[in-house]
Amino acid sequence: MTNFGQTSSKRRNEDRRKIIVKLAIMLCFGVVVVIWATIAWFSVNKSVDASQASVKTSTLPFDIATTGSDVRHEELIASEREAYVTGTPGTYPNEAGTSGTYYTADSLLLRYTPDADDPTTEDIDESQDRDISPGSSGELNLFVIPKTNNALSINVSLNVVAFAEIDKYVEAEDDPNTPEVESGYVKNGTELIEITNATDFASAANAVHNSSVASEAADYIAAAEYLRGHILFFGGEGNTTTGAESTWYYYTTPYTQRYFEQTIAAGNQGKAVKVPIYWMWTNTLGQIAIQDNTGGLRNGIPVVQETTIDLTDENVTDKELMLAYLNTEKAKVFSGTGTITENMIYHADVAENFEILSRQYNAADYEIGTRIAYFMIDVTVESDS
Repeated sequence: MTNFGQTSSKRRNEDRRKIIVKLAIMLCFGVVVVIWATIAWFSVNKSVDASQASVKTSTLPFDIATTGSDVRHEELIASEREAYVTGTPGTYPNEAGTSGTYYTADSLLLRYTPDADDPTTEDIDESQDRDISPGSSGELNLFVIPKTNNALSINVSLNVVAFAEIDKYVEAEDDPNTPEVESGYVKNGTELIEITNATDFASAANAVHNSSVASEAADYIAAAEYLRGHILFFGGEGNTTTGAESTWYYYTTPYTQRYFEQTIAAGNQGKAVKVPIYWMWTNTLGQIAIQDNTGGLRNGIPVVQETTIDLTDENVTDKELMLAYLNTEKAKVFSGTGTITENMIYHADVAENFEILSRQYNAADYEIGTRIAYFMIDVTVESDS
């Protein structure tokens, strides 16, 4: 995927502060069992409540599966979510009949296969995990294996879980040989904290004697919300390879509600059926908001196909869904939304509006990069059959 470089002074406000934004690391995993409603990654039964903590996939008309050679950050995940495992390998055909190795479990970590290293790029090893930053994207390697030849219906919900990594301190007498003593405490490593609410975050920071971070709990909560607003999900790939570059776009079918339904066709018993889910942390606001780049404001390939919005037309385009998302979720997308109006969003092609929207989108990215160290994608799959 290619991003165009800056070609006019109008685009200066779209430049990314890559040396400022701290790069986050993607943790992507899921489970197929309802353990507790608040921590289920791939929960699979709407009727289950918190008192039912032992529902297994044997009660469902399908299994959840993943494929690939590696699991990202497996040790770190285990330290935070020890119930989730890499799964048991088995051989299954896909819908086309080609067999391969898939992993299934009641608590499943999604897998992936690293890119092959390109020997012509001496300074880059493409086989190594890269940090996540604005412009990053990927696909969740998720499959459903039906246990019946009947058609199935599943409901999928998506969420983003954010973590902060903060300095932790111990009383100075616990480490008398360390000279970096201040106010009776000494720095002693780091602590990973899931960002849920301000009270719990402040409590966790105070527990490791980091009162400075505890006092900024509200800012960490805001950064986590911005991250959730900036990570977008889609159901299909667009076109970034054929035809004129001016017609390219990354994705189709934006899941702006973080929810979708999928029907698994009949006749797929024992087959690994793909559930396509793509994610992107969009590099610039213009890639989302610009409807027609004749003014040259957009820097980069649009996220979805560009169309001029006609709100009187009953046909809803992908671009219209994205603009509606910016409007309804603007508190999660822009920093300081008091000055942002619906009219500005739907007329982002106007240079004055574009400058304000881009500045506040970038400011939200800065808060993400300053305070968020890791994130994971939380996927819930439920049977609707």
